[in-house]
Amino acid sequence: MKNVLIFISFSLLSLTTSAQTFTQEINIPCGDTAYIGTLGYPTWNPADIVQRAAYGHSSLLGDFVEANLLQYIAPPCFTGLDTVIIKCARATQITCDTGIYVFNIGCEESIATVYSNEVDCRDSIYVNNLSGWFAPAILDSAQFGRSYIVLEPTDGAGVFYQPEPGFEGLDVVKVTLGIGGNQDTLLYLFRVYCSLISDTNDPAELRPIVWPNPVSDWLFIQDVDLAPASLRLWNVQGQVVNVQWDRSNNALQTTMLPSGIYFLKGYTTDAVPLHIRFMKM
Repeated sequence: MKNVLIFISFSLLSLTTSAQTFTQEINIPCGDTAYIGTLGYPTWNPADIVQRAAYGHSSLLGDFVEANLLQYIAPPCFTGLDTVIIKCARATQITCDTGIYVFNIGCEESIATVYSNEVDCRDSIYVNNLSGWFAPAILDSAQFGRSYIVLEPTDGAGVFYQPEPGFEGLDVVKVTLGIGGNQDTLLYLFRVYCSLISDTNDPAELRPIVWPNPVSDWLFIQDVDLAPASLRLWNVQGQVVNVQWDRSNNALQTTMLPSGIYFLKGYTTDAVPLHIRFMKM
């Protein structure tokens, strides 16, 4: 998979407080990932996504400590436009300009019928928009979760999807319809985020102190009791990465990891969800 790396420079010469809006178009092949850096201004005007992508997956990553790096994952088998809007995409201490990023996705072999859905990483979803009369079947299963066809007693049908614990990113399911010997292919996009469910009765997801960040050797996690068996380390492509864990010191050995952004997810001993994001130098 290729990465498209885009850095946006801005000037600190402007002393006005008026907010402006700018638009930038990015061409990207389907299935690729684009990064847009130098967003916001640390502490004063941090960047914030006010409109997530409708087809791909958009998230802000910590380039160093602040979340000032936009990652956009374009869906495979899709041709069209996708938009992400970021508040304070270009900013100083006193200015905050909104950025409208339009991703022009091109694909040699695209699927015309697309259903895009958001799902929380701790939840599941059932999209019941099929008919059992058309003999729906999974052509390509989800890569980062469970997916299967549900045939309802009333001849209805749909796609069930549940992401793997801790996964956050874009997952795809392809479905075929067998109609009179002809087949049609449908594309189901599942944009998985860990911030969609809000319930004040449940304990909040923990984001403990980690140091040093960025890290080149050992990453230490403070002020939390971890359940080591639940911990999983993911890279930005949504792949699980093996890592050495020092249980006595609550530390990860990162020396052998390639440089980049990583996500450590799991649970505490009290079953509270845990989410740690760090950069390996």
